[in-house]
Amino acid sequence: MKNLLMLGLLGFALSACMSPTKPEVHFASENSIAIKYSAYDIVPTVTAEALDMAIKHCEKHGKGMKLVSSGALNSLTTQELHTFMCTNDFTDERIEVKVK
Repeated sequence: MKNLLMLGLLGFALSACMSPTKPEVHFASENSIAIKYSAYDIVPTVTAEALDMAIKHCEKHGKGMKLVSSGALNSLTTQELHTFMCTNDFTDERIEVKVK
């Protein structure tokens, strides 16, 4: 029972270390923003906080936001870099059905 309790506490402590770090602006201009942070997943993961940062940045320039690239900085760290383009040139992907 004591071992099970210790294992549970260890698992809880390690899970706290596995949440993404706070996103930081790596580069920003009126046309783009690159955000980096550490995340602990097999593939790059865009966090809601990073999306919100990109949306707010592009809104300051009167534009919408589009994610253009995501990737790990290198294979030896958990650092990720996500680049967003500020644009108002969005492809309309709606499907319209006219009913008579």
